[in-house]
Amino acid sequence: MQLSQRVFVGALVVPVLLASVGTAFRPVAEIEPGHLVFAVRSYEIVLAGTAGTAVERQEVVDAVRELTAAHRVTDMITPNAGERMPVSPAAAASLLGVVLDHDVTEFTGVVHKGHLTASARVADPERAGMLSDALHSAVPGLRVDEDFTTG
Repeated sequence: MQLSQRVFVGALVVPVLLASVGTAFRPVAEIEPGHLVFAVRSYEIVLAGTAGTAVERQEVVDAVRELTAAHRVTDMITPNAGERMPVSPAAAASLLGVVLDHDVTEFTGVVHKGHLTASARVADPERAGMLSDALHSAVPGLRVDEDFTTG
């Protein structure tokens, strides 16, 4: 390699490569939490949102699949290196487990920035109250707002 090529590689290419590695491997604390959407419709669970990596996405999908064999799980989570899941796979499974344990067949939940916004159709006000209490205790520290319809 000639001297001019070495200077070019050393002065331009190496810093660019180091900068790109630095952004790809940012500490988790610097990566913003994204969002997670889950919907239960009869016998289907739809997962959407953003995950930092394909591995993180798969962990959430696997945790949800372990909950039930009776529901088809549709995965629409998008890996995005700039965002991470807003809750752990265990927390996501815990929230969905509460919904399934209360026999709710129409539920939508969005987790974003430490907040769960939930809407559901439940049989009666008593069951709505039980579902609300269970969601509030499923993931400590997660603020929960709900809009339940009875009937």
